[in-house]
This record gives sequence, C-alpha cells and structure tokens, in this order.
Amino acid sequence: MNLLKSKGLITEVIDLAEVDSTNQYALSAGRPGLLVRSRVQTAGRGRRGRTWYSSKGENVYMTVTLTPPEERYPIIAGIAVRAAIESLLPNQSVAIKWPNDIVISGKKVCGILCEARGAITAIGIGVNVNQQAWPGELEHRAISLKQVSQRNFSIDEVTEVIAENLCRWIEVFRSRGFGPIRDEFLCHGMLEGYDVYNDKGHRCTIIDITIDGHLVIDVDGKRNILVHEPVSLGWDKDV
Repeated sequence: MNLLKSKGLITEVIDLAEVDSTNQYALSAGRPGLLVRSRVQTAGRGRRGRTWYSSKGENVYMTVTLTPPEERYPIIAGIAVRAAIESLLPNQSVAIKWPNDIVISGKKVCGILCEARGAITAIGIGVNVNQQAWPGELEHRAISLKQVSQRNFSIDEVTEVIAENLCRWIEVFRSRGFGPIRDEFLCHGMLEGYDVYNDKGHRCTIIDITIDGHLVIDVDGKRNILVHEPVSLGWDKDV
C-alpha cells in the first residue's frame, strides 16, 4: 500500500484483524488521510442502518477518511468503485444502483456508506470478493467477484485497485468539479429499464442529476428535484 500513500490523499494505512465497523474506527480516529481495513467486521452497517453481512477473510471491508465534508461523496465513491470493479472484471457489465450500490447481473457486489463526524467524512466500502455462500435472505440478492469470474482474487489487490480509483476520482472532482462525475454516473447508473418509485410510492422517471448531486425525476409530467427523499427501483423496492 506504499504506492497509495505516496498519492497524497491516503497518508496512513491501518490493518485490523477484527473491528466492529471500519467506519466507526476511522471516525473515532478523527483525522483525514486514513485507509482502515479489516479482515472481518462484527457490526458492519449499510445505508439506513441495515446490517452488512461480513464473512471473515473473504471480502474487502475498508474505509477512507477525507476532509472537508462533501455531500456528493456518495456518488463520487460509487463511480470510483464501479470503475475499479469493472477493471477487475473487464468482460462484465458493472452498474451503479442509486446512489452507490454496485450491481452485476442484478445482484449487489458492493455497498458504500458515507458518514460524517465534524470535519471528517468516512467512506466505507464493502466488496464481496471470494465469498460463495450467503444467508438465505441474501442468496438471490448478493454476488461476489469470484462467483462472476470463477477465480480467486487477492484481497490486497482489490483493496488497492479500489483505493487508487477513489483517489483518482476525488482528484478529478477537486480539480474539474462535479461535471465529469455526473457524466460518469449518467453513463453507468441504472436509470433506464426499471420501474422507479418515489417515497410516496408513485411511479416516476429519472431524468437527470443536478450539479449538486440531486436526482431530477418526472412524476405524472411534473419535474421534481429530490434532495433527501429516497427512490426505489421496482426490481427490489429497496434502494
């Protein structure tokens, strides 16, 4: 990981055998420039407080800390991790489910959770790498890199590729603004071919993303900008 530390965004790598949550550990450390990774999480979490299933030694559990806070980090992280996974699986179609779940063949291969505490933002990333067995409720919804490719991956390699892409896209955002991020999401986001519902259960169409990172939807011919409201995709009703 020395190569990553030389890039400037990541200045310290912390390896843990076990932790409750890499995000919580990183936020408690309270400084930017950390890459915290662990072989297992005992209390991993996803968006909206959901439990993130964490098997030991088979997957990537990592967090990168940044400052200052930025509400568009979830989208930036999503397009960065999607690009990283695509580079590892060059013959696969890798997509982003709003705002930043990474999906292959309709199944989730990666989840991202951004949390802020004071001036520090923690970008937590969990990637299903070599896992092949899932709890019953996840069997039809989760997939791993190994299941897609039929080969084992190095956890270190996957971590490094993800960190490199995250560093690259953060620098793109800081030097060129949100425009390239928006273009990338519109190219690879799952915005067409699915029934989309707003938080009131009304079917809608995603039209665009604003420069502030908010979805623009059409509901019965009326254009709305969603700031904090969720949307759901019809194939799982669980975004």
